[in-house]
Amino acid sequence: MKRTNRLLEVAALAGVLTLGFPVLGAAATASTGSAPGCAAAAAYYDTAPQSSNIAMMRNAVHCLIDAERAAVGLPALTRKTTLDAAAASHATAAASLKWWTPGANSHTNPQTGSTPFSRITGAGYCPNPVSWAYAETTYTGWGGSGTPRAAVHWWVHVSTYGHRQIVLSSTLKDLGIGVAAGTANPAGAGGTGGGTYVVDFGRCQQ
Repeated sequence: MKRTNRLLEVAALAGVLTLGFPVLGAAATASTGSAPGCAAAAAYYDTAPQSSNIAMMRNAVHCLIDAERAAVGLPALTRKTTLDAAAASHATAAASLKWWTPGANSHTNPQTGSTPFSRITGAGYCPNPVSWAYAETTYTGWGGSGTPRAAVHWWVHVSTYGHRQIVLSSTLKDLGIGVAAGTANPAGAGGTGGGTYVVDFGRCQQ
């Protein structure tokens, strides 16, 4: 029997996740492994994303998340290309459409209706599972708050919407990261140093 655990999704969808100031088969899920090159990625921890540095920004987010997990005795998460694709499409759309206003649902695209579930399954994560779970965290900022460090810090140490429990989950094993230049909040459209971040987490038993 297929079981889908959506409890973590509920936690992720509990509030608007934006900051302006200071979710056994033959088809395996593609993997890119644990956080690559954290020594190099560290140079991007406090840098806002640009079109030329998105790959390093995604690595920076992964390294910072794994560091937070290591600090509480949790193992590193495994990057999945399918989750990367789901998160990246949402981050790009959010930075373009800019609907992450206070009170808005940052997880549902108002133009396409896509949700964490539809994006993650549509990207091909965990086909034909025995059981699986997923969650999504989002963040946007500008004016010095649009960096990977600002995003991960907010999820783990500031947010009261369940993000810390997701990032530091002992049951979620995989992640995919989307980063886009510019803010997803129209209030920051004229600001500098904007960044939009989406991380999709998962656990897959096939």
